[in-house]
Amino acid sequence: MAASIGAWLVPVVVLAIFYLVLFPNDLSQLQSALAPCSDGSPVATAASELTKTAAAAEDVDFRVFFGVVTRADFYERRALLRMAYALQPRPRRAVIDVRFVMCRLDKEEDAVLVALEIITHGDILVLNCTENMNDGKTYEYFSSLPRLFAGEPYDYAGKIDDDTYYRLEALADTLRGKARRDMWHGFLNPCHVSPERQYMSGMGYIGSWGAAEWIAASPELREDHEGHEDKAFGRWLRRGGRGKNVYGEEPRMYDYLDREMYAEVTCYRHELMADTVAVHKLKDRLKWARTLRFFNATDALKPSKMYHVDLTPKI
Repeated sequence: MAASIGAWLVPVVVLAIFYLVLFPNDLSQLQSALAPCSDGSPVATAASELTKTAAAAEDVDFRVFFGVVTRADFYERRALLRMAYALQPRPRRAVIDVRFVMCRLDKEEDAVLVALEIITHGDILVLNCTENMNDGKTYEYFSSLPRLFAGEPYDYAGKIDDDTYYRLEALADTLRGKARRDMWHGFLNPCHVSPERQYMSGMGYIGSWGAAEWIAASPELREDHEGHEDKAFGRWLRRGGRGKNVYGEEPRMYDYLDREMYAEVTCYRHELMADTVAVHKLKDRLKWARTLRFFNATDALKPSKMYHVDLTPKI
């Protein structure tokens, strides 16, 4: 019996040694994937495990929680975004955790289907609010973050639209070396207006983690959402002195230029460019397809007898 067990163990041990010699860096990722949950929260657990994996590979300069504001019933959009971000290389020396943010699941079908997404992906944050665009969702999002990640705070907190495509490595490079305190980063809107009247476009903006902590500690802001919520967010930062270090990322953040709608080039809308940080107004599949092809997202598709996919532009 002992001899048979020993004979069985020998190839297992040899295989393990062979694997560790050839792939030493994968051990930390394997350990991270098998680690038990810290607090039972899928969002917190997923963010924590991704951070630990990155930190094990190299030193990290900063960490960003990136909340994609969406609705429960936008299943296809989330599936597309997951692919778009999964195919990007991980930014050097930075952790950018992309998560989907929605309000309470009031419909039976959403409760079941979103629950399946949470089980499968662990990348959804469900806020305690009624779904809305300009009636408190932004406040609920930012004020919830310090409580959710009290034990492991991020350096920055971002809020982005679900029709925006960020190039994460380009974003990380723009954030590297920027102020950690009282920072406000994004696309300043409207164009060519005095700074005190500008605010960051809702396509996507990032603030210091301290700004989220200040918002959470200021319950009077809950009712201060008159007008557009992105304008309200700028009003909050100015009131609390939390947006002193302003970084506008024009022209590397911009709206998609749709020639088929005879749109004109403006200070906020132009052709796709190589050093883009973010593209906004990707409202349909064709715009997403053209944008992702422009940034070489399909380059990893290898020739195969199993399929024929013609990626030649049709325009």
